[in-house]
Amino acid sequence: MSMKKAIKFTLLLSIAICIQLFFNAPIAKAEQKKYMDNEVNISKKDLIILLEKLSGNLGSDIADIGNYANADEEYIKSSAEKLKGLNIIDEHVSFANLYESPKKEEVYYLLARYIGIGAAEGKTAFIDDEKLQSWSRGYIKELENLGVIEGKDKNFEPDKVLNRGELRNVIKELFLTVINTSQNFKVDENNKSKAFIVVNTNDAVIENIKIHNPILINQKASNGKLRIINSDISKIYIAAGSQNFEVQLSNSKLQSAKSLGKNITYTSLGSDGKVVPLPNPEEYKPEGRKPVKKIIKGSRSHSSSGSYFGNNSQKENKSQSDKETEEKATPQDKDIVKPEEKTGTGKITENKKTQSEVPPKVNEGAHNEGDKNSATQNLSEDFIVLNEHLYADKTLKYKAAQGVNLEDKALIGLKLSGENNGVKLNVKWEGDSLQQVKNSQKGEYRLAVSSLEDLVINDKNYGKVKFIVKIIIE
Repeated sequence: MSMKKAIKFTLLLSIAICIQLFFNAPIAKAEQKKYMDNEVNISKKDLIILLEKLSGNLGSDIADIGNYANADEEYIKSSAEKLKGLNIIDEHVSFANLYESPKKEEVYYLLARYIGIGAAEGKTAFIDDEKLQSWSRGYIKELENLGVIEGKDKNFEPDKVLNRGELRNVIKELFLTVINTSQNFKVDENNKSKAFIVVNTNDAVIENIKIHNPILINQKASNGKLRIINSDISKIYIAAGSQNFEVQLSNSKLQSAKSLGKNITYTSLGSDGKVVPLPNPEEYKPEGRKPVKKIIKGSRSHSSSGSYFGNNSQKENKSQSDKETEEKATPQDKDIVKPEEKTGTGKITENKKTQSEVPPKVNEGAHNEGDKNSATQNLSEDFIVLNEHLYADKTLKYKAAQGVNLEDKALIGLKLSGENNGVKLNVKWEGDSLQQVKNSQKGEYRLAVSSLEDLVINDKNYGKVKFIVKIIIE
């Protein structure tokens, strides 16, 4: 190579290296970003912006506390009003002065209400628990119960004013990641955090969650689907305003969900590509109905730590009945039957064998025509109707304002596991309260459902089944 060509080649190589360094510099800078505002105290304005970033409404880094992402004063005030409308901001934390510094207690209280967790009972494990206000203690206690924060042998310091660096530590403690765009998020094998995964997109895939990270699905995810693969999820929280959203499990388990959204469905994707609906694991709806308990007779064991929905196989779901809740009867509804209590000297008069020992079957025998609601007497309770109105307590719940549609075709599954064949059968609804239910009158009812075709699940033919369905109209 001539000297002239060698010089030319060297110049071109140098230019190429400079261009590469130019484009790589911003990336390196972003990865090594250090904040120099650790000593600056946060303001309530900073909290509003943080919640907007968590919601995916402002695209900048949530750890960049001082960056308002071009949000002007009017935007911030409007956001505060919106948060008040969602009952995230209430009378306990005033936002009249956006430049006032919030206390640490107020920061955790606001973030807990934003997530949608409920207030737990009892004291926290923090040494200075007595310094916590009554309105914040339950929320901080629930964060403890979830394993997100640890209070043992520590002081909470509720009156402390946080600086921006300390707020960044709170963010890392409560939130593992925020998903704002369609992507696959795979949790690192060494992850020990139990912080929340926040979903702000209507097309996301989450894989390999083994440490029980709870998930928060925000309003921006509406009209979409979250697919969860090879994971074990403790709880999903669905924020107010979310609607028309599907949570799809693939080789995964979901312990429970808490929803303030509308039209949220849960499905299971099998290895054969078949999608089937799952029982609704939600604890309550926006009306704030408290969870009620129901005793399932004949459960095999009461030592299970939780009930799971997913993995469409009866063996994996058998522990589901162990965490069922006890349903309380109300004086207004004579159709609700209280479960029998077992004493030291008493005996169970029916169903002596467990449900796992006796296969589900149609209850036989003639009904007493003189009995109240005779159509629902002595029927099987081994089956359920699977639709979007099904709750974790195996009750169908409707809103009176939206009406009640008892469809002529229903997907029927096993009550113990939710197992089904994915095929809707022709059914008949019966009971003395049938007309009241069809008229959407508020109350609690029991109706009988009869399949007009044979029910076959996993090659087992149960014949034409007839069973009890409990319905609540609010």
